[in-house]
Amino acid sequence: MYCVKCGNTIPDARLKALPTARTCVPCSSVQRVAGFPLITGKTEYAALQLVSQQEAAHLHKMQARRGMGASLTMTREKRN
Repeated sequence: MYCVKCGNTIPDARLKALPTARTCVPCSSVQRVAGFPLITGKTEYAALQLVSQQEAAHLHKMQARRGMGASLTMTREKRN
């Protein structure tokens, strides 16, 4: 199968992983995403939120904050 954008051959490994792929890896417009677990109870992880790599890095940084100053890195809009 050939890429619909550039016409190069789509590698067999990509077609095996994504049988409906119509583009090669370099032409793919899909951005990488990260999963961030959402805690719905006191200790339960019940859902996975898909976010961009940049947002995931920010969420991990926020998760590491503890104590009184935990909200200092939040913007004013997010606090309200």
